[in-house]
Amino acid sequence: MKRLGGEDVVPSPRTAVESVRPVVRPSRLPAALVLLRPRQWVKNVFVLIVPLAVDPVALWHDLVVALSTMVTFTAASAAVYVLNDWLDRDNDRLHPVKRHRPVASGRVGPVSALLLGAGCLAVLVACGVWLPWPAQAAVAGYAVLNLAYCLRLKHYPLVDVSAVAAGFVLRAVAGSLAVAAPFNPALVLCVYFSCLLMSLGKRRHELATARDHAAAQRPALTGYSVPLLDQLIAVLLAATLVAYEMFVLSGPHPQAAVLSVVTVPFVVFALCRYAYLLAVHRSGGEPGRDVLTDVPLVVNAVLWLACLALGRLL
Repeated sequence: MKRLGGEDVVPSPRTAVESVRPVVRPSRLPAALVLLRPRQWVKNVFVLIVPLAVDPVALWHDLVVALSTMVTFTAASAAVYVLNDWLDRDNDRLHPVKRHRPVASGRVGPVSALLLGAGCLAVLVACGVWLPWPAQAAVAGYAVLNLAYCLRLKHYPLVDVSAVAAGFVLRAVAGSLAVAAPFNPALVLCVYFSCLLMSLGKRRHELATARDHAAAQRPALTGYSVPLLDQLIAVLLAATLVAYEMFVLSGPHPQAAVLSVVTVPFVVFALCRYAYLLAVHRSGGEPGRDVLTDVPLVVNAVLWLACLALGRLL
């Protein structure tokens, strides 16, 4: 309430809402590149995670194929981002943050966006032809899954986050198939649980910040509640830890038990730290950025990888 000329002036509801809208800093990158969301490309590193953890020698021998697989998934995910923004351009114009996206804001026209998406598909095909057919099948499955996600699946609670987590699993499996690394079910489950955990953390952040505007921001949010998400996140924290323990103990190396004892505390800290960021710091809107910019998590990850690598070498 403000005092103006001796009278009390109450801000209108619209003014109150606009006053709490997040400030969006315009990107310095070209609009076409922003549409491809280069900050999200780091997710495609999952292509290298499974073969690196299971059979690093196979990954090194077929590194070119593995990198081609990662580029293929980068092109596929970029095409998905373009399609998603093109389909949602009208709804995005009504959102305080998404209205700044290139298509919604008009910086990239609808036709130009479709042409850019077609270019991404061309890169996908050009890189994909060099991959073994099992890896090609995984890429095709990823493309079909994300097409279904953009058209329908993203509107259904729990189905939306399951589809996102499955996309990460397909990345990891494709990387393993590309270099013919052994299949480790426990590690694949660990990838699925951890990615599902972060997807639910993102929904929790969106729901907590959207408040009464959840339906306009993401229709699926109407099927969630913060208490429900907290319960699901707690379950997935435990499931991720169990899956990681199974992965370490299933290794053929004689130091499996020692690795379990040495590395599990790092995993426990990472999971607890992520839960702390969600609940206390209200993070989770961009899980990749949150994980990579949190200093304790980065230091913990470096120490964990060092212990895991040292245990494999000894």
